[in-house]
Amino acid sequence: MVNKGKCNMLQESHTHDEISKAIVRSQHTQRNFDLTKKIPAEDMKIMMNAVTECPSKQNIAYYRVHFIEDRDLIEDIHSHTRGFVTSKHETGYETNTQVLANLLVLFERHLPNDRLSDDSVKRNDQTRYFQEHGEWEDVIVRDMHTSVGIASGYLNLTASLLGYRTGCCQCFDSDKLKEVALLEDAPLLLMGVGYHQKGINRRKHHIRDDFLFSAKKKMPIETKIWR
Repeated sequence: MVNKGKCNMLQESHTHDEISKAIVRSQHTQRNFDLTKKIPAEDMKIMMNAVTECPSKQNIAYYRVHFIEDRDLIEDIHSHTRGFVTSKHETGYETNTQVLANLLVLFERHLPNDRLSDDSVKRNDQTRYFQEHGEWEDVIVRDMHTSVGIASGYLNLTASLLGYRTGCCQCFDSDKLKEVALLEDAPLLLMGVGYHQKGINRRKHHIRDDFLFSAKKKMPIETKIWR
């Protein structure tokens, strides 16, 4: 039963309709951005909280996160992206301009050996089973990708609730990105976050006026409610 004497946090911040719209909006990749604006520090802080306070397996830090506003670095990273795309006009490889956002968030692989070798982790029955069957490394990689997936999902929805548009990218030259971004380990995911250009199709290439990225219809995902 709802206590009517207390404030409803949902009503104070976002309505159900606003949240639903933010969820749908976060699904669509933004390919061009209004770079005349700058993301406020308070919004940046909330997005940082989203990727650092979200759940991860046994609270292990499987990744580092870089919040990049340096335009030169963003453009350098963009030059090393590639993706197979189609449009009404052509088919071929083109750069992924969703990374040319006001803010570029880079997830970097990070496996803290000191925590993974911790006695409390070693004593875990499930961990011991995987170690004995030679599957420990596979489990670590699985948990790392799961953690990055959760964190990027948190970030994507948080950014959308704040009114920003986003676009993820995994099609890049890992070695080049590691070099230009001075990473210690491999890059896993890029996410552009920024302001959309009013009146401009979100699928238009940020640089090329004659190129329109294709859009694929969302495949239905089956859900079941058990009561």
